[in-house]
Amino acid sequence: MRKAVAWSLMGSAVVLWGGPWAEAAETEDKPKEYTLSDIVVYGERSEDVYAGGYVARESGLQALGSTDFMDIPFNATTFTEKAISRVKQPGNTLVQLVTLDPTVTSRGNKTYNDIKIRGFSISPHDYFLNGVSGMLSQSSIPMNFVERVEVVSGPDTLLHGVTSSGSVGGSINLVPKVAEDTPRITFTETFSGKSHYEHALDLGARFGKNKEWGVRANIDAADGNTEFHHERMAYHNIFVNFDYRGEKTKAQLLYGYRYVNQTAPTFSLNLNGHELPPAPSGDANFQLPWSRYRYNNNILTLAVEHAFSKDWQAFFHAGYHDEDWNSCYESYYPMLMDNQGNFQAGIEEVPIAFWRLSFDAGLRGKVKTGALTHNLVFRVDRMSSNGGGQDWYGDDEFGNPYTFYGNIYDHSILQNVTPAPPRLDPWYYSGAKILSGVTVVDRLVTDDEKWTFLAGLRYQKEKAFRNHNGKDYTGSYSTSATSPNVGVMYRLSPEAKLYANYMEGLGNGYFVPRRYANGGAYLPPQLTKQCEVGVKWDTKKFAGSFSIFSLEQENAYADAAKVYDYHGRQKNRGAQVTVFGELSPKFSLVGGLMYLKATQSGGANDGRELHATPNWNASLMAEYKANPNWTAFGRLTYTGSAYLTPANRAKVPAWYRVDVGVQYEKPLADGKAMRVGLNVFNVLDRRYWCARGNDVVALEGPRSIVLTFGYDF
Repeated sequence: MRKAVAWSLMGSAVVLWGGPWAEAAETEDKPKEYTLSDIVVYGERSEDVYAGGYVARESGLQALGSTDFMDIPFNATTFTEKAISRVKQPGNTLVQLVTLDPTVTSRGNKTYNDIKIRGFSISPHDYFLNGVSGMLSQSSIPMNFVERVEVVSGPDTLLHGVTSSGSVGGSINLVPKVAEDTPRITFTETFSGKSHYEHALDLGARFGKNKEWGVRANIDAADGNTEFHHERMAYHNIFVNFDYRGEKTKAQLLYGYRYVNQTAPTFSLNLNGHELPPAPSGDANFQLPWSRYRYNNNILTLAVEHAFSKDWQAFFHAGYHDEDWNSCYESYYPMLMDNQGNFQAGIEEVPIAFWRLSFDAGLRGKVKTGALTHNLVFRVDRMSSNGGGQDWYGDDEFGNPYTFYGNIYDHSILQNVTPAPPRLDPWYYSGAKILSGVTVVDRLVTDDEKWTFLAGLRYQKEKAFRNHNGKDYTGSYSTSATSPNVGVMYRLSPEAKLYANYMEGLGNGYFVPRRYANGGAYLPPQLTKQCEVGVKWDTKKFAGSFSIFSLEQENAYADAAKVYDYHGRQKNRGAQVTVFGELSPKFSLVGGLMYLKATQSGGANDGRELHATPNWNASLMAEYKANPNWTAFGRLTYTGSAYLTPANRAKVPAWYRVDVGVQYEKPLADGKAMRVGLNVFNVLDRRYWCARGNDVVALEGPRSIVLTFGYDF
């Protein structure tokens, strides 16, 4: 990301020495003075990164554009490519990265890249790619093509707009790599798990008189056994990013294709009303050895920005994503049967496919009124999605279900019969949506830059379609809502600012599944409201924030009559501290601590804590740079205890994990380098459960190593 910088000589007296003026200076014993008219010089500077290199100073906040950490009245953290390299874990790098932010917690189950932000679930389908919504899948999101990742804590529909699943507790945006001025050919080999090898190639070059054209290609292929018992993961992908950077116009066209064939994908365990058993070995797997997830994605995004003048720009983003799970063959919800660790599961084959089309466009500009500068934004966005699939919940031709048995402690999973080939139901359409919105934002800054005000208004409309007759949908439901957003900042000193905000987020409505008593009913979108006050500081070497926040949202669950509806609200109140930067030239830190009290208000569970939401969450990574070549780092992750059911029937104990790593980098000629890195996750090989909620738990994994070797050609 680049930012325009201007220097102005406004009516200054300029002393000119030498040339023809030198003679006058000799005769008059003093120089002549000349007054020049205003001169404005435009240049470019590279994006700043905080000391230590883990966090960037600016976040690309879509509607607002790239904005400094200290200039926004809410929490936003941008992790760099260096941070990505320090937490690399094939299939799970993104979750390891974003949980460096203490407001983000993992939901366990490495197969899915699910997280929570401030206690609200965020679906990976709702992650953004270069600001475009709905371009990513739920599982094993690749990171080889990503330059940085932006995390916003709190409702974010004002800035980024609609999302596929309606996640509104925060946002994740992946920013792809672009070609650098220096040509790049980098090969990286990675070993992880039991026998998993990954081969990656990173190519980049710029062309044109002023190097205005660029292309960056990232190619990745991998296969082998992961750290989990009998799990094997094979995948390959290619991402190519074409970009243009002219005087007034910048553009990126990104195409990505990825294929994944994951055998025996790790899955969660339903306690089925039993007591929580002691955690088994971290590599335990409750899936049949021949179960599989096999799918492929096509991704295409376009981002264009054009400057009409130094104060006014237009922007446009668009994206297309299709995802084809041609095989989703799995042990269906493994359920505990007793307190000795025995479990049983059915089997299902559920091939699915869906596709999404997104775009947004708008104007940004500056207007001066008196002592205020208005940073204005007008933006419209729209996303349409559709999909469907087939079903086979394993049974034989006589309707007798296939049942499989195992024990969580001895890697056993047996079957009472050998299932016949699946007999898939006819293809069905699961539903379609059209989501659209209009956003108006004004960020006001006083001339002395002591005060910053944010005022925004968003109108959002949703149309959901249901009941397909083979040609078209025959039923639909429409709803709309308007949400205000305000914020304020006050500069206490050059290094510190106070801030406060009130933000609203609009989720998506959805049809209640048929298994409930009110199946087929439509629930309107959930509305999330956040109030937050805090302070940010930036000493150039060390920065961070402290805030107190409160979020509320309708609480959805099935009551005793099996009616799935909104029953009261959930209220998440807490505090967080986030830090990043250098303590000394050799020591750097990134991480923080969050306290969260999430309770249910109203309904049958009034006053009880929200399930799968721990009170405490902490992550801290420390790095020691021994010399220019050697770096050592370690990370401590802590998650407090959490209830497993809405009725607070069972509880998962608190857990912690220690990761360590070391990297050696040897500079080569022409600015190139050779790198060798070693990461050890869960170095103490601790055994622990993660709470996913609704009586379901998951394992995060055993001690595992990731060894990488990279070379720049």
